[in-house]
Amino acid sequence: MNQNAEKGSARPSTKTYALAGLAGIAALLLWMLSSAGGVNEGNTSTFEVIRGDFLVSVTAGGTLEAVNQEVIRNEVDGTSRVIYIIPEGEVVKGGDLLVELDSAEAVEQVNQQKLSFESAVQTFEAAKANLEIEQSQVQSLIDTAILNTNFAYIDYRKFIEGDRLQQLRNAEILIQQAEESLKLNQNQLYWSQRLFDQGFEAKTNLERDQMAVTNGLLSLEQAKTQFKMLELYDLPKLEETYVSALIEASNELTRVILQGTNTLNKAIADLTTQSNTLRLNKERLQREEEQLEKSKIFAPKGGMVVYAKSRSRFSSESMIEEGAQVRKRQELITLPDTSQMKVDIKIHESQISKVKKGQTTFIVLDQQPDQRYKGIVSKVAPLPDSASFFSDPNLKEYATEILVTDTLPDLKPGVSARAEIVITNIPNTLKVPIQSVTTVDGKQVVFKQMMSGAEPKPVEVGLFNTKFIEILDGVDAGDAILLAPPLQMEEINLAGEVFGDDEEVTEDQLKPDTKALEKIKQSNLSRGGESGGNKGGQGKSGGFDREAMMKRLDTDGDGKISDAEREAARKQFQRMQGGGQGRPQ
Repeated sequence: MNQNAEKGSARPSTKTYALAGLAGIAALLLWMLSSAGGVNEGNTSTFEVIRGDFLVSVTAGGTLEAVNQEVIRNEVDGTSRVIYIIPEGEVVKGGDLLVELDSAEAVEQVNQQKLSFESAVQTFEAAKANLEIEQSQVQSLIDTAILNTNFAYIDYRKFIEGDRLQQLRNAEILIQQAEESLKLNQNQLYWSQRLFDQGFEAKTNLERDQMAVTNGLLSLEQAKTQFKMLELYDLPKLEETYVSALIEASNELTRVILQGTNTLNKAIADLTTQSNTLRLNKERLQREEEQLEKSKIFAPKGGMVVYAKSRSRFSSESMIEEGAQVRKRQELITLPDTSQMKVDIKIHESQISKVKKGQTTFIVLDQQPDQRYKGIVSKVAPLPDSASFFSDPNLKEYATEILVTDTLPDLKPGVSARAEIVITNIPNTLKVPIQSVTTVDGKQVVFKQMMSGAEPKPVEVGLFNTKFIEILDGVDAGDAILLAPPLQMEEINLAGEVFGDDEEVTEDQLKPDTKALEKIKQSNLSRGGESGGNKGGQGKSGGFDREAMMKRLDTDGDGKISDAEREAARKQFQRMQGGGQGRPQ
């Protein structure tokens, strides 16, 4: 007992509802088969509990695939039609033509894009030449405006530093000349007056000299007035004229620079636009040419040609063949590296807890059923396969990868195979057929053959495989147990009801505990609305529904199980047991 307990503590628990359901179905099938004379008559078939080594394993079917492979995809945009594809199974060398897609549209696209590219080149060159012309014209206008500004400045400086001073000096000279002439005339009049007073000068001469003085005074006054007008009006007016001319020349230079800059910016913008257009046309031409090149797919390396298969049963992708329509990035061909192979299998959720990376595995190929190869579990998916959700929401299977470590013969990928994953090998332990264990009142029991008849004996079970289950406690080696539960099990509470048939149930007992319901509600709210329920896809407790199973096996609906229906049930049970293939000897 202690030894068995130590073994059980080192292994995961197998007391699951899936085990109970499997055992119940097996028991029912064997009962039906035995009632037809397939085992022993009288429903008294027994099995002697044995002790020995017990191999615990998980078996699943799968497909042989290459670990590494070169995937050939369609890289042409949109959809394309296959006009040639190399036959599947051909061995190719690197550079060999694998697939050719219809390229008529691609050729047309390339030709049209070449025309667009040439037009873009011409437009770009015209924009480039226009920019050069505008640059020359703007520079010429700016140079002229600068020259005019310089001339205006020179004229202004010439006036300020030369003409203005010269005109003022000339006006001053006229005043001086008038003053000198007036002095001479005044002196002449002085002597003429004296001589006239003395009688030596004629009156006409005196009057002439008096007129000369008067004219001299007028000339002097006129010279002074002219100087004043020149200083106050004429010269400032001339200065303003020169200043205005200089300002206008400067403004014109500014306008020419601004207008020239604007013109050049437009020419530069146009050139940039045409440059971008040319670049885009060039890139598009390159893409179209690449698309044309991709219409022919060559082998990147040598290998055996394998047509790609859709990974999903719901995929709309057509079969890879000549005439088929293929989309971009669709897998067309794979070139597997057959030097390292694997087997992809799917493990049911009831068994996945046993499977771990690194476990030894034995593989049997359908093409070589008598040959066994060794492998190792290399990968176990953390989540169920999504494809199973669409086919059956209640089916949860985990993708598992088995790396083949033995050398395989020259086989094509896609060969069907069965893999048996060795969980553990328990030495010197008790074991019984899995159909011998059933569930009574929520406990695993076997029916031990006694002198008075078969009696249910509770047992503690351990690990199991498709045929046997380990017994940790409850029976001993040599005990005779029934291979199937007895026919008269109506007296046994198979469903494990809490209330007896003759027990009265009051209404108060049926009323729900409101306080408990409130606690559950609050607990669900605190967990974000998470509800409990049936986890892991486990079925109902308490064995199996015999009536439902009878209806399932009675395929013609006559209320009886015919020989043909029993034979079909027998084959179904054998398939459930794995057909006995692939077990290491």
